[in-house]
Amino acid sequence: MPEKNQASPRLKLILIVAFCTLPSLAEAAAVIWGERQGYTGKALRDGLDFWAGGFLYLHHQLPVLLNHTAYQSFLQGMYGHLPYHLWSYPPSYGLIAAAFGWLSPWAAVLSFDALSLVLMAAVLRLARKSWWFIAAMLLAPATLENALEHQNAALMTALIGGGLLLAQTRPRLGGALIGLASFKPQLGLVLPLYLLRHAPLAFFYAALAAVALAGASLWAFGQAAWAGFYHYTSPIMSNVLLTGQPKDFAGGLISVFATTKPLAGLHGAFAAQAAVTLACVLAALFIRSVPAMLIFSALASPYLHVYDLLGTSLAVALLVERRLAGDGFKAGEPVLFFLVWFGPGLLPWHPAYAHLAPVLLLLLLASAMRRGGVQPCDSSPAQPGSPALPAGPLPIPAPPESITHG
Repeated sequence: MPEKNQASPRLKLILIVAFCTLPSLAEAAAVIWGERQGYTGKALRDGLDFWAGGFLYLHHQLPVLLNHTAYQSFLQGMYGHLPYHLWSYPPSYGLIAAAFGWLSPWAAVLSFDALSLVLMAAVLRLARKSWWFIAAMLLAPATLENALEHQNAALMTALIGGGLLLAQTRPRLGGALIGLASFKPQLGLVLPLYLLRHAPLAFFYAALAAVALAGASLWAFGQAAWAGFYHYTSPIMSNVLLTGQPKDFAGGLISVFATTKPLAGLHGAFAAQAAVTLACVLAALFIRSVPAMLIFSALASPYLHVYDLLGTSLAVALLVERRLAGDGFKAGEPVLFFLVWFGPGLLPWHPAYAHLAPVLLLLLLASAMRRGGVQPCDSSPAQPGSPALPAGPLPIPAPPESITHG
């Protein structure tokens, strides 16, 4: 192919990727403005929970971490009035957060964000993806939204997405990566049977890594941490789905459950989500396409937020890569790929997109599974044109930096 013909699709993709960053860049400007106005606690968003969880785990403050009133008081004592915050993760994730808990809040969350992106880029490169592909992923709206929220989707995409890409060629590493993602099990519901059927060695290493991570957190924090998770944290998070409260948690859900609940009620939403989840789990026994598995992971989860769509952004990038490599685009596919890619950046400005997300995921799944689509577990190099609880609390130590109320 002449160089001019190769450059044209690449330039179009670069312009599309750049255009799709604009909503998130505008949102970032608002966050920076809020920080400069003294609203540090609000500007930290979910990163405040990441830092606080790590800080409290590191200083053995389980009674504060596992009591929402004490936890909220701890945060408001630093930052004044805040939206509702809640630690919602198992101790295995607390082990990761504690590694950053000795830093100041901003240093902790920014370090975690940066290292997560480096890991995602490294895993994709190990899976033989081009630098164009990696750059597109780093600039994806879902990546930017994840960074603005200081959430863990980049880490999850590195672990699950990278693990799936490597499961056939490097099953030990691929399986271990997937096992380390066990701190967020709702995004891995479809993976055990898939690995057991298609990559048994990777399944073994995934199980080994998951057990090792849980065991390390048990050794570090003790039985009280896991008892508190099962008896306090887990029921609270289940109650979010049942009651829709607090709205700061339930209001941002974009899953099949969240979309069908206003139309079919609680029981109808549970039935719809259960049917979709079961279908995704069973389909994983027969389908080996990595993009399809990433889409299954999102559809199967009842607890899905906008930043969790980073995995489906990886699916879009893989599909575009394959289409450019020779499969070609069917009618409507470019528009579909654009909507799925652009959606996470658009959602904070137009919340109605949340109701469209499951429909787009189903259409994307149909595209991933169409005849002549992505081959099983493809990790071939990208073409040049690719896009890319103790008896009582101990005294709480002073945080790493003094904070003024905002």
